[in-house]
Amino acid sequence: MKKNTMTLMTTSVCAAVVAQAANAGVFTAGNLLVSRFGDGTTALTSAATAVAINEYTTAASQSSAVQSIAFATSGTNQFTDSGSATSNGYLNTYNGYVAISGYNAATGTASVSSSNNKAVQVLDSTGSVVNRAVFPTGGANGTPPSPFSGNNIRSAIATSATNFYATGNSSGTPITGGAWYSNSTTYTQVSSTATGQPTNMRNVGIFGGQLYASAATGTNLGVVAVGSGLTTSAGQTSTLFINAGTGANTYGFVMFDTNSDSTMDLAYLADDRTTVGGGLQKWMLSGSTWTQSWALLVNVGGSLSATSGTGFAGIRGLTGTWDAVNGAQLYATTTETSNNRLISILDNGATPTTASNLVSAGTNYAFRGVAFTPGAVPAPGAVALIGLAGMVSSRRRRN
Repeated sequence: MKKNTMTLMTTSVCAAVVAQAANAGVFTAGNLLVSRFGDGTTALTSAATAVAINEYTTAASQSSAVQSIAFATSGTNQFTDSGSATSNGYLNTYNGYVAISGYNAATGTASVSSSNNKAVQVLDSTGSVVNRAVFPTGGANGTPPSPFSGNNIRSAIATSATNFYATGNSSGTPITGGAWYSNSTTYTQVSSTATGQPTNMRNVGIFGGQLYASAATGTNLGVVAVGSGLTTSAGQTSTLFINAGTGANTYGFVMFDTNSDSTMDLAYLADDRTTVGGGLQKWMLSGSTWTQSWALLVNVGGSLSATSGTGFAGIRGLTGTWDAVNGAQLYATTTETSNNRLISILDNGATPTTASNLVSAGTNYAFRGVAFTPGAVPAPGAVALIGLAGMVSSRRRRN
């Protein structure tokens, strides 16, 4: 049996540039990209459903997207996802590219999350698909094994047109969950599967040149650092970086280096619990210890509260900016099953009390991940001046 902590060869990859997705146009700097699941007609279930990347401005109360890039729902370039798998479909922007994970399956495919037909799409700043990678399908014992065999692929981030990381879970043995690196020709399970290591990972991110992932399993509750830097080697140890504590259910996360010392010292975590402790969490580093400042749930009307109640939601997708003058401007997707919301929250030092509703997904649609448009975000450590939500901000690189 081949070990999963090795570089795996596969022939079931389309590494060539593929046709541009429908209605794709050049992305606008400073806008937001949101993964949207559903066709607007059929209720969301565990069957494969349509996936689109919608582009929105950062303005509140929008009626429609700037553009919607819809992926094919059947045929050679089909790309779908489970309508009810709330941990799936989290896209990320990095180094001028946006990557999204999903499935090489036609709409209507039953229980698609447990299939081995995983895929990742990579788009550039023009809105064009520049790479479509299709994963090996032979299962955990295949030659090569299938990453995330029999379970969910959840998130992806590209470091180039062809190179990317993906995270998820697996079923059975050998374990093929955790974090994988691919150059669209070979696949390497970069995270260790040793006892106590997280092999069920959610969102993936890169901050300050380090690979991170969120997890909510065993003692790994919060955000873990996978190996050192942007590792491409198999079997790297994952270390708990932010311990979100008992009961935490972390999805998206964003981190900042606020004093330019190459150390992340401010972080926001998305927690999908609708009880106390869930919602948007703020964490600050003091010495070597991360401490939570607050956790706020989101009311349907836009108010924020540290206590739970009827109509309150948690969040899953998360991105944002930070500057020393204005603080952190954050964007998140809420946890309603259908017709959830894209919201913005400003943290200027005082605990926020309100969130702005930017747009709702619509009936029989659901938003999942949120990220900035590619090409508009500086490289790690760089600073750029952009117009954002009516103000000029110094913006650091984030996913």
